[in-house]
Amino acid sequence: MELTIRIANEEKVIKAVDETGDRARDLRRPLADFGERMVRKISKRLSGPALKERTGRLKGSLTHEETADTGEISAGGGPGEVDYAAIHHFGGTIKPKKRQFLTIPFPGGPADKRVPLRAADFADTFVAKGIIFQKRGEDDIVPLFILKKSVEIPARPYMYAEDADVGYLNDSIADFIARAWA
Repeated sequence: MELTIRIANEEKVIKAVDETGDRARDLRRPLADFGERMVRKISKRLSGPALKERTGRLKGSLTHEETADTGEISAGGGPGEVDYAAIHHFGGTIKPKKRQFLTIPFPGGPADKRVPLRAADFADTFVAKGIIFQKRGEDDIVPLFILKKSVEIPARPYMYAEDADVGYLNDSIADFIARAWA
């Protein structure tokens, strides 16, 4: 799923551009500048305390694209589509797709890695009280995964423009139009 930022009051921007005639019809330059700025800001949000970066795939999926009169910033799309982009932004319930349970890496356990391991990656495992354990040697048992029917993910919005960003965009377009009149 792909997320997109749209700017409120775009009618005012469109009206201002229309009034300049052909001199400022193509806004790719200020829109691209704004897109780059937003990708940097959103990228920082994805590395903060609310969303801890693990693989960098979500951050790597951030893109911006411009036409003569529109700008779009998106996350989650592209060739290596990141299907969890929307659930991080909006929140929701995650349920298993193919199995009866989700396998959540046990915090601090051997499966809790930067790129989490799967239950199938471990030998000598057994299930007790909703946890997958691994037997290591005669007396050593290690918890690997917690089994859950579903998990609630809280909303952690990261795809948004702040007032200062909208002001920056307005100023960039105004400067671009002023240069077109010069």
